[in-house]
Amino acid sequence: MARIDTTFGRPELAAVRNAVTRGDLRALRSALTAGLTSAHDRLDRVKVAVDTLTARTGASVPAGLDDWVRTEPGNPTALAVRGGVEVARAWEIRGGALARETQQQRLRDFIAILGQAEEYCRAAAHADQRDPAPWAFLLQMARGQQVDTEEVLRRREELEARAPQHLGSQLQAVIALGPMWGGSAELAADHIRKWLTSAPAGSTLPALFFVAQYQRFLREGRGFVRDAEVRAEGHRAGEQLPNRPCATPDEFLAHNYAAAWFALSREPGRANKHFKLLRGYATEYPWTFLGAATGQRALATFRGKRQNALLRLPF
Repeated sequence: MARIDTTFGRPELAAVRNAVTRGDLRALRSALTAGLTSAHDRLDRVKVAVDTLTARTGASVPAGLDDWVRTEPGNPTALAVRGGVEVARAWEIRGGALARETQQQRLRDFIAILGQAEEYCRAAAHADQRDPAPWAFLLQMARGQQVDTEEVLRRREELEARAPQHLGSQLQAVIALGPMWGGSAELAADHIRKWLTSAPAGSTLPALFFVAQYQRFLREGRGFVRDAEVRAEGHRAGEQLPNRPCATPDEFLAHNYAAAWFALSREPGRANKHFKLLRGYATEYPWTFLGAATGQRALATFRGKRQNALLRLPF
């Protein structure tokens, strides 16, 4: 069975999602703070909260969220969630089209809402200087704000200081530095190589290579995948990832990106290795990118490529 489930079957993440689904902000407050085991755990919980809230309300502010911020001024969790929701709302309003194809009013609203998001996130960072969540959202909004490379790197350093090696957040830096947002694949790759010099064994950060290459794919198409050096670097990145069944959101994300890369490079044997570790859990990206050419949804693309890899069929 294949599925997309942002909780990946983890009970602490399911508790966050269930609280949002019930509209129970009291339970949500508890689910976001009780029994935290690490900064990565904190980030994963806040991300599930924001994703679930905005999946239900789209461009609207979820009911009760502003009341939470007003009744608990200075609460870092309330401020971080509110900031994260503003980031998601901004992208919902902007849409996924290129800037030249997007209505000017949408772009103006996008920038204005990102400004509000930054205010919430800066306030959250001030309220709890150890919390990585506001820095994760500040990094996520960086490309939309069109900040320069130095500011992207500064926000990433602040995140790294609080949540070392968190793939799901650090990939936002790669996207901001990449070719879709005014940078280049080479710029992103150069920084990834620097970051990996301090990555411990078992880190999921080698998957940033695949994130960068999928940004390049969106810009250039598939042709560059035949480059021997790119393929060799992809092999090294795949071999550096944890070789065990996935358990954390970062591990699921890393091996989804790896499996999708080897589907793109038409190496089914290598893709199959990563599919086996995923236990049937797909992520929206990068499968959405890979399925766009055929009009397939992410889960259908994941299933098709997994079957081809299992049978060692050409992709």
